[in-house]
Amino acid sequence: MANSDNPRGFVPFRHRGGGQPRHSDGYKIQAAYATALYTGDAVTLTSGFVVRAADSDTAILGVFDGCKYRASDGSIVFSNYWPASTATLGSEDVEAFVYDDEDISYEVQTDTGTAYVDATHKGGSYDIELDHAGSALTGQSGMELDLGDTGQTQFLILGLVDKPGNAAGTNAKVEVKIRKALLNLG
Repeated sequence: MANSDNPRGFVPFRHRGGGQPRHSDGYKIQAAYATALYTGDAVTLTSGFVVRAADSDTAILGVFDGCKYRASDGSIVFSNYWPASTATLGSEDVEAFVYDDEDISYEVQTDTGTAYVDATHKGGSYDIELDHAGSALTGQSGMELDLGDTGQTQFLILGLVDKPGNAAGTNAKVEVKIRKALLNLG
Protein backbone atom coordinates (compact mmCIF):
# COMPACT_ATOMS: atom_id res chain seq x y z
CA MET A 1 0.00 0.00 0.00
CA ALA A 2 1.37 3.43 -0.95
CA ASN A 3 1.93 6.15 1.64
CA SER A 4 -0.62 8.96 1.56
CA ASP A 5 0.53 12.32 0.25
CA ASN A 6 -0.43 14.44 3.26
CA PRO A 7 2.35 16.89 4.18
CA ARG A 8 1.96 18.54 7.61
CA GLY A 9 5.34 20.19 7.97
CA PHE A 10 7.63 19.36 10.86
CA VAL A 11 5.61 17.90 13.74
CA PRO A 12 7.34 17.52 17.14
CA PHE A 13 7.91 13.79 17.58
CA ARG A 14 9.81 13.48 20.85
CA HIS A 15 12.37 15.08 23.10
CA ARG A 16 15.58 13.13 23.42
CA GLY A 17 15.80 14.06 27.13
CA GLY A 18 12.31 12.72 27.82
CA GLY A 19 9.18 14.71 28.51
CA GLN A 20 7.12 16.72 26.07
CA PRO A 21 8.62 19.03 23.46
CA ARG A 22 7.90 22.65 24.39
CA HIS A 23 8.08 25.79 22.31
CA SER A 24 9.88 28.97 23.32
CA ASP A 25 8.41 32.43 23.25
CA GLY A 26 10.27 35.71 23.06
CA TYR A 27 10.73 35.60 19.30
CA LYS A 28 9.11 38.24 17.10
CA ILE A 29 7.57 38.40 13.65
CA GLN A 30 7.88 41.84 12.12
CA ALA A 31 4.54 43.66 11.90
CA ALA A 32 2.80 43.07 8.55
CA TYR A 33 5.35 40.37 7.55
CA ALA A 34 4.20 39.50 4.04
CA THR A 35 4.65 35.71 4.14
CA ALA A 36 2.25 33.34 5.88
CA LEU A 37 3.72 31.11 8.59
CA TYR A 38 2.02 27.82 9.45
CA THR A 39 2.38 25.45 12.38
CA GLY A 40 5.12 23.05 11.34
CA ASP A 41 7.03 25.49 9.10
CA ALA A 42 10.80 25.54 9.54
CA VAL A 43 11.83 29.10 10.42
CA THR A 44 15.00 31.12 10.69
CA LEU A 45 15.91 34.67 11.73
CA THR A 46 16.44 37.65 9.46
CA SER A 47 17.42 40.95 11.10
CA GLY A 48 16.30 39.44 14.43
CA PHE A 49 12.80 38.51 13.21
CA VAL A 50 11.30 35.07 12.59
CA VAL A 51 10.81 34.32 8.89
CA ARG A 52 9.83 31.25 6.91
CA ALA A 53 12.90 29.20 6.04
CA ALA A 54 13.89 28.56 2.45
CA ASP A 55 15.81 25.59 1.09
CA SER A 56 18.74 27.97 0.57
CA ASP A 57 19.04 28.90 4.27
CA THR A 58 22.19 27.58 5.91
CA ALA A 59 20.75 27.36 9.44
CA ILE A 60 17.32 26.76 10.93
CA LEU A 61 16.12 28.42 14.15
CA GLY A 62 13.37 25.87 14.76
CA VAL A 63 9.78 25.05 13.92
CA PHE A 64 6.90 27.54 14.10
CA ASP A 65 4.10 26.74 16.56
CA GLY A 66 1.77 29.71 16.27
CA CYS A 67 1.71 33.31 17.40
CA LYS A 68 0.01 35.97 19.50
CA TYR A 69 -0.71 39.55 18.46
CA ARG A 70 -3.03 42.50 18.99
CA ALA A 71 -5.31 42.90 16.00
CA SER A 72 -5.94 46.38 14.60
CA ASP A 73 -9.15 46.54 16.69
CA GLY A 74 -7.13 45.90 19.89
CA SER A 75 -8.29 42.32 20.47
CA ILE A 76 -5.68 39.72 21.45
CA VAL A 77 -5.38 36.96 18.85
CA PHE A 78 -3.77 33.57 19.45
CA SER A 79 -3.36 31.77 16.13
CA ASN A 80 -1.74 28.57 14.92
CA TYR A 81 -0.64 30.44 11.80
CA TRP A 82 0.42 33.95 10.81
CA PRO A 83 -1.81 35.35 8.05
CA ALA A 84 0.53 37.20 5.67
CA SER A 85 0.51 41.01 5.86
CA THR A 86 -1.91 41.17 8.80
CA ALA A 87 -2.24 44.63 10.32
CA THR A 88 -1.56 44.81 14.06
CA LEU A 89 -2.51 47.55 16.50
CA GLY A 90 -0.01 50.37 16.12
CA SER A 91 2.09 48.18 13.82
CA GLU A 92 3.27 46.17 16.84
CA ASP A 93 5.48 43.18 16.21
CA VAL A 94 3.98 39.73 16.70
CA GLU A 95 5.01 37.21 19.37
CA ALA A 96 6.07 33.94 17.73
CA PHE A 97 6.18 30.52 19.40
CA VAL A 98 9.03 28.37 18.10
CA TYR A 99 10.28 24.88 18.92
CA ASP A 100 13.98 25.77 19.13
CA ASP A 101 15.39 23.02 21.39
CA GLU A 102 18.07 21.01 19.57
CA ASP A 103 16.95 17.88 21.46
CA ILE A 104 13.53 17.83 19.77
CA SER A 105 13.06 15.50 16.83
CA TYR A 106 10.28 15.91 14.27
CA GLU A 107 8.15 13.77 12.02
CA VAL A 108 8.02 15.01 8.44
CA GLN A 109 6.86 13.61 5.11
CA THR A 110 9.39 13.12 2.33
CA ASP A 111 8.56 14.63 -1.04
CA THR A 112 7.34 12.67 -4.03
CA GLY A 113 10.53 13.17 -6.06
CA THR A 114 12.62 10.43 -4.39
CA ALA A 115 11.50 7.24 -2.66
CA TYR A 116 12.85 6.88 0.89
CA VAL A 117 15.16 3.89 1.44
CA ASP A 118 16.59 3.30 4.95
CA ALA A 119 19.96 2.06 3.65
CA THR A 120 20.34 5.11 1.41
CA HIS A 121 18.80 7.96 3.39
CA LYS A 122 19.01 7.16 7.14
CA GLY A 123 21.78 9.33 8.60
CA GLY A 124 21.74 11.65 5.59
CA SER A 125 21.11 15.39 5.69
CA TYR A 126 18.52 17.05 3.46
CA ASP A 127 16.75 20.35 2.90
CA ILE A 128 13.14 21.47 3.11
CA GLU A 129 10.72 21.27 0.20
CA LEU A 130 8.22 24.09 -0.37
CA ASP A 131 5.96 22.59 -3.06
CA HIS A 132 2.76 22.61 -0.95
CA ALA A 133 1.11 25.64 0.60
CA GLY A 134 0.01 25.59 4.21
CA SER A 135 -3.68 25.64 5.10
CA ALA A 136 -5.38 28.79 6.36
CA LEU A 137 -8.27 26.54 7.44
CA THR A 138 -6.22 24.25 9.72
CA GLY A 139 -3.12 26.43 10.17
CA GLN A 140 -0.97 23.40 9.28
CA SER A 141 2.20 23.62 7.21
CA GLY A 142 2.67 21.93 3.84
CA MET A 143 6.48 21.65 4.12
CA GLU A 144 8.20 18.38 3.31
CA LEU A 145 11.75 17.03 3.29
CA ASP A 146 13.44 16.95 -0.12
CA LEU A 147 15.51 13.76 -0.41
CA GLY A 148 16.99 15.10 -3.63
CA ASP A 149 18.38 18.30 -2.07
CA THR A 150 21.49 18.21 0.10
CA GLY A 151 22.57 21.79 -0.64
CA GLN A 152 22.35 23.20 2.91
CA THR A 153 21.83 19.89 4.77
CA GLN A 154 19.27 21.43 7.12
CA PHE A 155 17.78 18.25 8.65
CA LEU A 156 19.37 14.91 9.62
CA ILE A 157 17.23 11.78 9.09
CA LEU A 158 17.14 9.55 12.18
CA GLY A 159 14.98 6.89 10.53
CA LEU A 160 11.59 5.83 9.28
CA VAL A 161 8.69 6.52 11.68
CA ASP A 162 7.24 3.19 12.83
CA LYS A 163 3.47 3.58 12.59
CA PRO A 164 0.59 1.97 10.72
CA GLY A 165 0.24 3.09 7.11
CA ASN A 166 3.85 4.28 6.84
CA ALA A 167 6.49 2.46 4.83
CA ALA A 168 9.71 3.18 3.01
CA GLY A 169 9.06 4.71 -0.40
CA THR A 170 7.45 7.85 -1.74
CA ASN A 171 5.86 10.18 0.84
CA ALA A 172 7.40 8.23 3.75
CA LYS A 173 7.15 9.81 7.20
CA VAL A 174 10.62 10.08 8.74
CA GLU A 175 12.05 11.27 12.04
CA VAL A 176 14.52 14.15 11.71
CA LYS A 177 16.41 16.65 13.81
CA ILE A 178 17.68 20.08 12.88
CA ARG A 179 21.24 19.71 11.71
CA LYS A 180 22.37 23.33 11.53
CA ALA A 181 20.55 25.19 14.29
CA LEU A 182 20.62 28.77 15.49
CA LEU A 183 20.67 28.03 19.22
CA ASN A 184 19.58 29.99 22.28
CA LEU A 185 18.81 33.24 20.48
CA GLY A 186 15.32 33.74 21.91
